[in-house]
Amino acid sequence: MRISAPLQCATPAGTSPVPAGTPFTRPPPPTAFTLIELLVVIAIIAILASMLIPALSRARQQARSAACMGNLRQIGIASVLYSDDHADEFPRSTHSAFAFRQLPWSRALAALLGDNAGPGWTNLFQGVYRCPSHRPKSPWSYGQNVYFELNPEADDYLGSPSTWRRLSDVPRPAETLLHGEVPGTADHIMSHFWTPENFASDADLARHSGRANYVFVDGHVAARRPREIWDPSRTVDVWNPHLAR
Repeated sequence: MRISAPLQCATPAGTSPVPAGTPFTRPPPPTAFTLIELLVVIAIIAILASMLIPALSRARQQARSAACMGNLRQIGIASVLYSDDHADEFPRSTHSAFAFRQLPWSRALAALLGDNAGPGWTNLFQGVYRCPSHRPKSPWSYGQNVYFELNPEADDYLGSPSTWRRLSDVPRPAETLLHGEVPGTADHIMSHFWTPENFASDADLARHSGRANYVFVDGHVAARRPREIWDPSRTVDVWNPHLAR
């Protein structure tokens, strides 16, 4: 009987066949990162983080400011709707509301802001009445311009004896502030008491990167720097309807 020769596998051209009996060896594993390469990667990640974190922080601040403006816009619209139903008069703040047997603006506007006037109206202090950038102990984030409540018989102010109880009494509604931001101690801003030495103690004028948000009598909202809303050296006072320009 004829014994055939064992089969041999063909080898690619240009290569030598592996001798019989040669043990199989695995290829060496890839080399790990060296310490220098690892430090370079960490440094790159740190540089990228230092660039991204401030950008993310600015974006977050801008988002909070935009939400704050949305709150003030709703308050401004509700104030105008309130005046339509109350002989063109503005709501009052706690500065004078109780003396005139009226509800303060925060309670008076509740039904117009989608909440009822019952016990649940205080939910607005966690919603429309709350600036996302404000973390106060007191619930107030916004205050009404008290000029709309002043009268010459009880108050001393520039522009007396003029009064601005009615929306139609305001000569320049697009330049006159209706609501601003407060540090959380009251629901109104009494700028007629401000002096260069006691400037804006009852208002927060720099909550959003050196600016604060405001709603004007005509309903538009804008951010302003402190000296853009009150600066006696330049006769700037957009709180006072008599001086607002």
